[in-house]
Amino acid sequence: MEKRVRLTAKCSKNKGKCASKDYISNLSSETLVSILSQLTLREAVATSILGRRWRYLWTSITILDFDATKATDTIQSGPMYVKWVDCVLGQYEVSTINEFRISFDLDQNSTHAINSWIEFAMTREVQRLEMDLLGQRPYNTLSSRRCSSKCKRLWRSQSCGSSREQFCLNLLGARTPTFHGNKFLKDLYLKNVGITQKVIKYFLANCPKLERLSVCGSRHLVKLSVSGSSLSLKHLEVVYCTCLKYVEIFDTSLVSFKYVGLDIDLFIENVPLLVDLYIGVGKGNLDTPFLDDYLSQFSCCLSQLQVLTLELIDGFVDDVYSEFFPPLNNLKKLVLEVGAWEEDDLLGLTPLINACPYLQILELKMPWMNVEDHDRRKMRRGIKCPHKYLKVLEIYGYAGRTCEFEFVMYFIRNAVALEKILIDPRDQIVKRTPFASANLKIERTARRLAKSQLEAKVPPSIQLVIL
Repeated sequence: MEKRVRLTAKCSKNKGKCASKDYISNLSSETLVSILSQLTLREAVATSILGRRWRYLWTSITILDFDATKATDTIQSGPMYVKWVDCVLGQYEVSTINEFRISFDLDQNSTHAINSWIEFAMTREVQRLEMDLLGQRPYNTLSSRRCSSKCKRLWRSQSCGSSREQFCLNLLGARTPTFHGNKFLKDLYLKNVGITQKVIKYFLANCPKLERLSVCGSRHLVKLSVSGSSLSLKHLEVVYCTCLKYVEIFDTSLVSFKYVGLDIDLFIENVPLLVDLYIGVGKGNLDTPFLDDYLSQFSCCLSQLQVLTLELIDGFVDDVYSEFFPPLNNLKKLVLEVGAWEEDDLLGLTPLINACPYLQILELKMPWMNVEDHDRRKMRRGIKCPHKYLKVLEIYGYAGRTCEFEFVMYFIRNAVALEKILIDPRDQIVKRTPFASANLKIERTARRLAKSQLEAKVPPSIQLVIL
């Protein structure tokens, strides 16, 4: 106690001396800007009131992320958001920026402001440009994975003629900013932005370093054509473009390609570097073999793929049984996203998996569908097939249903090199919603079932992880 008193007295004696030191002011401007870059944009701007040195210090940060959800107060309308962005940009003085991001629910009514923001970013040699004009408004789209093909066709027709006018990016229009290209732009993300083939072609021709292009939710894109060995483009994503009917890609250096949407015509040729393919489509013609039909459009590159993701929106598990798959001899990772009901037989996926003789990682992702109804049918063993190289099995959305349990047991019996099984019982669609409490109850039940089913069955040589 006496020692504590002496220390306190010493601290009290030097309190004034210690308090007089301003360690922050001794930091270099570069260090302070680095610290400000870790804050949200709204927080960084707020530091301007701290003193004369801080007044314009925030204008030196090179990442401008206008995400209204990260603001300290709620921005509830488009005009409020536009005013906030314009106010910040009006004070910004740095000539170059690395990243520029817009994220709010905006439409054609904000055309003038959006065009001025794009011009601002382009003239400052931006390297990563993201325009998310959907903000936090959820898609009423295929991501539900629970609507029928008829509903999806109806959604497609409604989306193409939506009464809510989507902002359309038209760099060549008379009332849009003058754009002569950007030799620094590497990543371009356009979400809920109307864009046409003509504008995409203009970006590719005038942004020589563009490596990643993502177009999501455009209602103006009907045809997409990407070609030319001189392009720097390495990664291409086309997601939920409801009026899109045709995609052609040839003579490019693409490394990864992702398409999610409705059934369209795909033409792929001479893409020697393509190793990562993601396909997620709704089933158009019920009489046409789905996977065989779609994979055949990638016949020129199937043998070179290392990562393949198939988002089987309507399920299709029964169809896989009857289809023939070409050998995927270079495939190391396979990701399957399926909507599995209790009566589905996940072992029906094995013909596809067996076509990947050197597969090392298998991921199965399932949305919850009638997970509380567990049938009492007998387990099936599946056709025996050795998987000599499979090391990791990951199942997301595991609910303890018979179809899931027998799927795990199949690989315990057949994957001789299996090292790890990861089980995630959480719903893969609904995260935190008004149904969160009900989801947590189902999660607890699924977790308990996973432990009771698998802990005694998994041999010690295999690591079992249940999240």
